Amino acid sequence: MTSGKPLKQNSTNATNEKPTDLNPVDTNEAYRRGVKLLHEKCKALQRSNERLVFRLHKVQRMTRSRARDVEFLKAKLDSLGDGWRTAPDPMDVKEEGEE
Repeated sequence: MTSGKPLKQNSTNATNEKPTDLNPVDTNEAYRRGVKLLHEKCKALQRSNERLVFRLHKVQRMTRSRARDVEFLKAKLDSLGDGWRTAPDPMDVKEEGEE
């Protein structure tokens, strides 16, 4: 007994077929996009690394400059006879009302 509608035939060929043979142009284009994306990520990482290296060198210069300034100040205070070496440490001095 049929309803009058034509029966659907299972097309096993259409549903089970997998495109194993990709077009070489599509494959090359996929690789090209992947390589381009990887290249962009590498460039971004390199820019970030360059910024970090620049900042590191800047901090090193600042540290060296501070050390030179401290040595200069120590020498100047010593030449003027200032008793800075025997002065109490400001961290040890307690304020009024502190215990």
